[in-house]
Order: sequence, then structure tokens, then C-alpha cells
Amino acid sequence: MPNQTTPATNWHTLSIEAAAQQLDVNPAQGLSSTEAAQRVQQYGANQLAGKQKEPGWQAFLRQYQDFMQIILVGAAIINQIFTGQWGTTLVLLGLTVLNAVMGLNQESKAEASLAALAKMMKNIARVRRDGQAIEVEAEQIVPGDIVLMEAGNRVPADGRLLVAATLEIEEAALTGESVASPKDTDTIDSPEAPLGDRHCMAYMNTSVTRGRGEMIVTATGMATEMGHIADLLNKTEVDKTPLQKQIDRLTIVIASVAGLT
Repeated sequence: MPNQTTPATNWHTLSIEAAAQQLDVNPAQGLSSTEAAQRVQQYGANQLAGKQKEPGWQAFLRQYQDFMQIILVGAAIINQIFTGQWGTTLVLLGLTVLNAVMGLNQESKAEASLAALAKMMKNIARVRRDGQAIEVEAEQIVPGDIVLMEAGNRVPADGRLLVAATLEIEEAALTGESVASPKDTDTIDSPEAPLGDRHCMAYMNTSVTRGRGEMIVTATGMATEMGHIADLLNKTEVDKTPLQKQIDRLTIVIASVAGLT
């Protein structure tokens, strides 16, 4: 995947002029159409990447890599070979199927969360290119684009604010704060300032609730703060539910009994 960000990371500590210089753009003109097309090739589409789609049968079989599943299958085989008790064997195998179904259900919830994030990206944004305000698909936005925002808009990427006229942005998805944050264009001295305190920045998939603003895009796609969340969803191992943990304990008991009979 193309790199979707630029070398600098502490954009909130840079002045408007320094940010524009680093991104090689004149805010009054915006990128040219040619330059924007080149940057799409360089940085890639402004979208969140999900896990590669896995066939259902493959996802089901993968559940049997779990240690408890292996114990259950092994106990079922041993029980059938040495005792021939079909009832116990079917109970053991039935537990493996139940475990597999519950595991798939947990994974589907995580995938649904990621899909919800990606769906929020399906919108149209206003940018300044060739000196004119135009509408483009959010996926076509690149670092250096000048994005124009007003109340009711969703922020399409991460960016350093150039204009903030009574601008307020609701950032609950990132900071957990339900109250919209007032924004301005002043630089922030601390590189380690938390996201909620970076009042000169706007972030992907947050919502403009008041005023208007302009920003210079600093990161797109998976390089955004929302992209980092999507990456965590992709990598996070799904924890077992309390019911699954109880079934694991029951598995040990049943397997032990089967081994003694």
C-alpha cells in the first residue's frame, strides 16, 4: 500500500505557513488537478483498509486451531476408538461446533465495527483545486488538499486548520468527549498534546457542528487517527465471551470423564 502520510508527525506544532510549505501547496490556490492525480498515485486512495475477505468454510475450520477445540476433537476420537460410545462422541463434537459458531459470531461483530468506520467515509467533500472550490469523492482527497468545511459536514481526512470561523467539531469517536470542541488556528507548543487538546487540527470522520473552516490535509486513509483505530480492529484478537470460557471449563471436565471411561 502506498504511504498515506508525510514525514512530519506533529502538525499541530507547525504554523500554517510551515505546514503549507512542507506539503508544497499554496492554500489560496490549492493543488492543481495534475498534482492531485499524482498524489493519489503516491499516497493511495483515502480509504480504510479491512481484513482480506475469508471464505466462510475457511473461517469455520480456523476455529479448530483453538487449543480447546483440539482437546475436544482428540477426546472424541479417543473415546470412540476405545469405548465406542457414540453418545459421548457426539456430545464432544457438538461442543466443537458450538465453540466454532460462537467464535465466528464474535469475529463478525469486530468486522461490523470496521465496516461501520469504512461506511462513514462514503461522502463528498469540497476542496480547493486550481483556485476553484469543487466537490470530489472523499476517497480522492490527498495530503496537501485544501478542504472547505461547514456545519453538517463530516471531516474527510486529518488536517491542520487554516481557517476556523466559530468552528466546532464533535470528536466523540476519537476522544470520547460528547461535547463539540471549539477550534482555532493557533499552534500548540507541546508535541505530546492529546488529540482532544489539538484545537488547530481536525480528524477524519469527526463532524462539524458549528461554523466553517478550511484545513490542509496532512494524512489520509490508514495514516489518519481513525485509520489507526481501524488497524487495531484488524489486528486485535477477539476475546472469548463468558459463555465460551464456561464451555472451555466444561470441555476439560467432559474430556477428563471421557478419558476415564
